[in-house]
Amino acid sequence: MAVNVVIGVSNDEVSEDLVRLAWEAAQRIFRKYSLEVYVIPVTVTTRFPYISINGIRVVVRSPPSVEELEDLILSIAIYVDNNEEEAELLGLLEDPTMADAVFSY
Repeated sequence: MAVNVVIGVSNDEVSEDLVRLAWEAAQRIFRKYSLEVYVIPVTVTTRFPYISINGIRVVVRSPPSVEELEDLILSIAIYVDNNEEEAELLGLLEDPTMADAVFSY
């Protein structure tokens, strides 16, 4: 089982912090639970950055702690089946209005 964490980022410090914190949370989850978490930053033109975990979107106004992100990712991963999300993710990345994305875990 893998978890897709798409981070909609804009050009601000909150977005940069959010990507860094998500990466740290993904590493902690992998070390503790051997659960693969793919952090995928995409550039968006919204006012606030967001996190989409297996299709569940959360708007972020201030960066959460690594522990809060870890809890959020694990909570959603338990209750949401991501079989359909993988197909949606590929469709999203092929959308010409979206920027290039980087897959990492």
